[in-house]
Amino acid sequence: MSGKREKELQKLKGVGEVLSARLAAAGLDTFAKIAAAGTAGLAQIRGINPRSIPSIISQAEALAGTADGDRREKVEELKKSAALLKKRLQDMPLQLKERFQAELTGKAGRKVEKELFKALASLEKVEQKLGKRVKKAGKGLVRAEKRLLELTDARFKDVGRGLKKARKSLRKVFA
Repeated sequence: MSGKREKELQKLKGVGEVLSARLAAAGLDTFAKIAAAGTAGLAQIRGINPRSIPSIISQAEALAGTADGDRREKVEELKKSAALLKKRLQDMPLQLKERFQAELTGKAGRKVEKELFKALASLEKVEQKLGKRVKKAGKGLVRAEKRLLELTDARFKDVGRGLKKARKSLRKVFA
C-alpha cells in the first residue's frame, strides 16, 4: 500500500500512522471506503477506539463528498481549458498562412504541419486521461498553453520548435 494514501487517511482525527496502515491493509484506503464500511466494518480493525468510530465515519463522509465534488469541478475546468487549446491549435494553420505565406510551401511548412497534427493528437490523448490524471493534465495544459501563446509573435523557424515543446508538455500527462 502506498504511503501517500495512508498519509491521506491521517487527515481523520483519531487516525494516526499505525491505524492508517491497518485501515489500508484492510482495504479501507479511501475516505469513501471508510464511510461505506460503517460502524461494523471499522469495529473489526484492531486498535481502533470504538468511541471514535462515529466521528471517523462522519469525517470520512464529509471528506469523500468534498473530494469528489472538487475533482469533478477540476475535471470540468480542465475540459474547458483543453477545448480552448484545441481551438487555438485548429486555428493556427490560418494564422500561419496569413503570416508566413511563402515559408509554408516548402519542406519547413510540411514539418510545421506535421508538428501541428502531432500536437492535436497529443491533446486528444490528454482529453481521454483528464478524469484519471487531473493534476498532471492541469500542469501539462498550462505549459502547452504557455508555449502556444509564445508563438503568436514568433518567427517562422521558431513555430515548429514551439509546437514541438507544446506537444512534449502534453505528452508528459500520459507518459
